[in-house]
Amino acid sequence: MKPCLMLDVDGVVVNGRPQDGQSWATDIERDLGIAPDTLHAVFFAAHWSDIVTGRKELMDVLTACMPELSRTLSPQEFIDYWFEQDSALNEAVLADCDELRRRGVRIFLATNQEHMRARYLMDHMGLHRHVDGMIYSAQVAARKPERAFFDAAIKHAGAAPNDTLLVDDTTANVDAARQAGWSAAHWSQGSSLRALVQR
Repeated sequence: MKPCLMLDVDGVVVNGRPQDGQSWATDIERDLGIAPDTLHAVFFAAHWSDIVTGRKELMDVLTACMPELSRTLSPQEFIDYWFEQDSALNEAVLADCDELRRRGVRIFLATNQEHMRARYLMDHMGLHRHVDGMIYSAQVAARKPERAFFDAAIKHAGAAPNDTLLVDDTTANVDAARQAGWSAAHWSQGSSLRALVQR
């Protein structure tokens, strides 16, 4: 069976704002008039767990929440801002993906995402050109570091745990992958993907 590489997205493949790598919400109050604390309380704390595991739809929740967040902004305008501001690609990682795939490594994105951003990442940002597929939390109704996510990812990829390596910037996810029988490496900025795989 071919070796399988599973890559986290945010923090590994995508690193915040294109202009400086900062969080997509760094200037959200200046740009959209939405206070970060309000956004967290009204949207993320109340709904994100259900959205990212597919129990609620992002657009439905934003439609309900937007009157508390902004009187002038539409849900789609908010989403457009969010996705565009959270789209800095790590070109070195993508180049390594291309080379590893030429060498016969199968590569999947293994990520906590909801449906709309998953499509945006693959289609609009073109990540489908560099990987063999994506496994994401809303798709499988489980999120990292839950064991169910790792079991679903292996099944989706048709891979064996002992032939699979996760590269992730979250320690809990690395630990959970190892508990599921995978190899796993912790990613930090400046790491080399090819070096981690070869090691």
